[in-house]
Amino acid sequence: MFIMKNTLVFKNPPEKWEHFLPLGNGRLGAMVKAHPCNEIIQLNEEGIWSGGPIDRVNTSAFAHLEEIRNLVKEGKVLDAQELGFQSLSGTCFNERVYQTAGDFKIDFFSHDNYGIACGFPLQHKTSPECLATYESQLNLDEASVTLSYKDENGVTFTRRTWISAVDDMLFMYVTADKKGQINFRSYFDRGIWADSIYAEENFIFLEDAHGIPYCAGAGAVSNGGKVKAEGFCLTGEACDQVLFFIDIKAWQWNKKPLTKKQYEKKIQKNTWKPELLKHLNETKNFILSHGIEVAAEDLFAWHLVEYKTYWDRFDLSIGKNESSSALISTPELLKTASSDNIDIVNLYANFSRYLLIAGSRVPGQLPTTLQGLWNCYMDPPWGSKYTININTEMNYWPVNLSSLNECELPLFDLLARAYNNGCDVARRMYHCKGYVIHHNTDFWGDAAPQDNWLPGTYWVLGAAWLATHIWEHYEYTFDKAILKKYYYLMHEACQFFVDFLVPSELKAADGKPYLVINPSVSPENSYVTKTGQTGAFSEGCEMDNMILEHLFKSCLKAHKVLNGEDKSLKGKAYPSSDYDDFAYVLSHLKAPEINSDGTLMEWNTEVPEVEPGHRHVSHLYGLYPGHTLSKEKTPDLMEAAKKTLAKRLANGGGHTGWSQAWIINFRAQLEEGDLALEAIVKLLTHSTLPNLLDNHPPFQIDGNFGAFAAIVRMLIQSEINEKNELVIKLLPALPSSEAWSCGSISGVGIKGGYKADFTWSKGKVEKIILRASPFADKNMKIITNSDVSVELA
Repeated sequence: MFIMKNTLVFKNPPEKWEHFLPLGNGRLGAMVKAHPCNEIIQLNEEGIWSGGPIDRVNTSAFAHLEEIRNLVKEGKVLDAQELGFQSLSGTCFNERVYQTAGDFKIDFFSHDNYGIACGFPLQHKTSPECLATYESQLNLDEASVTLSYKDENGVTFTRRTWISAVDDMLFMYVTADKKGQINFRSYFDRGIWADSIYAEENFIFLEDAHGIPYCAGAGAVSNGGKVKAEGFCLTGEACDQVLFFIDIKAWQWNKKPLTKKQYEKKIQKNTWKPELLKHLNETKNFILSHGIEVAAEDLFAWHLVEYKTYWDRFDLSIGKNESSSALISTPELLKTASSDNIDIVNLYANFSRYLLIAGSRVPGQLPTTLQGLWNCYMDPPWGSKYTININTEMNYWPVNLSSLNECELPLFDLLARAYNNGCDVARRMYHCKGYVIHHNTDFWGDAAPQDNWLPGTYWVLGAAWLATHIWEHYEYTFDKAILKKYYYLMHEACQFFVDFLVPSELKAADGKPYLVINPSVSPENSYVTKTGQTGAFSEGCEMDNMILEHLFKSCLKAHKVLNGEDKSLKGKAYPSSDYDDFAYVLSHLKAPEINSDGTLMEWNTEVPEVEPGHRHVSHLYGLYPGHTLSKEKTPDLMEAAKKTLAKRLANGGGHTGWSQAWIINFRAQLEEGDLALEAIVKLLTHSTLPNLLDNHPPFQIDGNFGAFAAIVRMLIQSEINEKNELVIKLLPALPSSEAWSCGSISGVGIKGGYKADFTWSKGKVEKIILRASPFADKNMKIITNSDVSVELA
């Protein structure tokens, strides 16, 4: 059997939406059913959310904050939580949610299968011959879905669907090997959430303004036969070839602060429908002027050239390249996942990289949500927004490793769009400088507490964690311009905590109190209080300490790098006293401690856990993605981390896709290759859908990205140490499996502004080449763990 690491293959149409095939250009997203006769293209546009801006700030927070803190100190945790629920929760519990733009449904049928029978859904019958000859593919190196089948009359049909970033349009090109055989009926559907669906100028449209207003439009051009738009349907009869094209335009926000009333006034002027109609007409005229075959070839070629500028930067091949003549379907390949099956690992890694390119790039402006760019619901699980207590951050763990650095910029732009709201929340809720975001945000950059769930809602470290990505991005790229542009987001996240942190009873080395967050929560977890009850509020926890260490260290390093160019958003210099404050906070964060059972302490004192197998392993942040724990500097804490993982897993931890992905990263950092591979196999066998999307369940995309990062980090890791030396670890967590004993990787991003190419055989590095970016410090000393000399290209 032949397995292509860049192609997902399917011999049967998918049974449900979660098994459809994803396409995207950063702004437009689609899940393609790839059915021979009853095609569905579920559509998304990144700006379609459930409504306008809302002010959810609970202004009673500060009046009760001191009382809540005292109750936590006194051990009256449940009382503190009751008061916290009343005074800290958002005045509307929920932020806006990401929503589907609807479905584009297309029935293809033969001349003698024109009619439809009663029943639901209303669709034409699919002949056994169509299913028997069916094959679809998701072509990762071309960002396209292809489909072929033969009908009961022996006619072979093919379809290719792609979303072009160049033309900012979805295309589907349909052909048949006999003339006049393509018949179709298509229409938009969004259930009850559509204001109007209609035909105009030989296009069809769907408009809705229940949330952020938008318009979706579709057209088609044929060779031979006839295509027309009437009522709400776009139909074709006796066509030789058909080229469909679909676009969506939504109201655009200029990112300036906007009140609810201002928003409601602005959306009165419909600019999105005229823009859409113009785009559809331009595309139609291009196709008509060039002819379908030439137009389809050119449109796809332009798409491919642009896409390849991202795709061709990186390549990963684990194991030997072996092939034979027959393709194996991806669902069947997935069933064979094991420690010796590197084919599914290579394919999974490439698929995850594909999702990152498809979901987070220009022409898009927003980062990937909890479901990436793809969501079929009006009220999706967890709002399909930005859960920033692990999930959104995990989405971007592989971005610099796979040399897709600019794909991370939408994440920084999201933080920037949340900045004004974060300043408002910091001031009105907590009377603090700087800005704060809680554990979720949305299209509008909402910064107030989300939900009313005690272990998660009141977490204040969302902006702090996201801001660490700015420094990590710099360490990989050495792009000073990006660091300068976004520096204020790091600095003012620190400013908030200078004001918000309070002294605890625990003392630092200088005899002064440690500074802690109060009330704090260890994300989504709970503990047994002194009175035997379940509590979430605490006086600090390990994740607080490690995120703040990461943030404050990064900010001080950035200050040094920028050397006077570290300015506020308005271009003003920050007072020098800020940096003294930051240094003081950094020296008064509690260091990690070990419990009596040898595990790492999750809260600032040893307490029993309510759920020892909890999916979050937040107290290992300092292992990854933080930098507190290391084999060289803290061997005792590394052993405690191993025991922590053993305890979590023994009690059922790692049962969600993203949680298992984090565990693989922990294993990579601990240099436990065999256990990392064991976790990969668990991810593939228990938390992966037939199309390789991550399964929480339900579908979440974070596990794909987290696992991809971990696979790369099993093979190479890099750090810049205190001496400003670049330390590269090659094959730090290579499994002992013979299948992994050889391979190659090219274009992998490492810190210092370098890209690396290297090969290995029999478990040993054979060759490594480093290529410096224009920003790299070429005088930096490079240290590796290999006897093979580094070649500088």
